[in-house]
Amino acid sequence: MTRSYWKPILLIAALAAGSSLTFAETASAAKMSCIQKYRLCNQRCAGRSGQGDWTACINRTCNRQYDNCASSY
Repeated sequence: MTRSYWKPILLIAALAAGSSLTFAETASAAKMSCIQKYRLCNQRCAGRSGQGDWTACINRTCNRQYDNCASSY
């Protein structure tokens, strides 16, 4: 019986790449203004919902994040 070793290696590589991208996104987010963060959040909501209505996502997530960001100044 032969065992395939490439799948676990590929999974580990994908997880490592994803974690480094998340860290880079978090570090660069600290340098952005509140409105820049808000715009990116809107884009993520629109991208995740596809053709659906993304206003619920914006109201639930982006508006709250913007308010918290703006109040911290």
